[in-house]
Parts: sequence; C-alpha cells; structure tokens
Amino acid sequence: MSTIIVYASSNGNTKAVAEYIAKKTGGEAVAVSDAKNKDLSSYDTIVIGGRVWAGGVPKDLVEYAKNNKDIIAQKNSAFYVCCMYNDEKGQKQCDKLAAEFGIAKHAFFNKGKKLVQGDAKVIDDFIATF
Repeated sequence: MSTIIVYASSNGNTKAVAEYIAKKTGGEAVAVSDAKNKDLSSYDTIVIGGRVWAGGVPKDLVEYAKNNKDIIAQKNSAFYVCCMYNDEKGQKQCDKLAAEFGIAKHAFFNKGKKLVQGDAKVIDDFIATF
C-alpha cells in the first residue's frame, strides 16, 4: 500500500509528524508547496496534515485539499493537525477542521517534534486507523 503525507508546517512539528508517518508506513512526506506535481491517483492512502493558527490551517493546504477533494474522497484518507492544545479543546478543534476537509479519520498532536523523539505511541495509534 502506498502512502503520501501532504503537510503544511511552520515550526517543524507538523513536518516531524509527517516524516514519522512516512517512515512507519514506507510512504512519502511532501510539503504542500511541492505536492502540486504529485499524482494522487497513484497512492492508496492520502494523509493531510497541518498546523493550526488562529483556529485554522494554512490556506495553501485548504486549497490543495479542495482542488483534490474528489480523489481524496475515493482513497483511504486521514487528517491530522499539530496544535497547542492537548485536551478536549484540541479534539474539538481537530473534529471541526476534519469535517471541513471531509475526512473522517483524524487526530491532533501537541508538540509533534517531542512526540517523534520520545513517546510516539499516539502517532502510532493514529497510523493504525489507516
């Protein structure tokens, strides 16, 4: 099964999670700015990841997902965000954003770089959903 993780990161947390997922799945982590040339139809699983700022994710990630909505809907897809919350606020924020993307499988992570370097179990649990 081939996996692509398309992400938007500003502080490196979202990128660290994307690269961790790619390593664990044998997939490919691609910044949204470089993903425009990727043929999503050649992947079995599409993961979209973004950082949250002021309650939203970067516009270029939203546009990318919107432009590829039909193919993402046909594939095994998942969504994650890296945010400042680590409680039900984070879950609500993630639920809201995932609904906007139309992706049912989703998770939120706090301090992605530290998770990858330490206890990545929550990321592994997310990977197990797809």
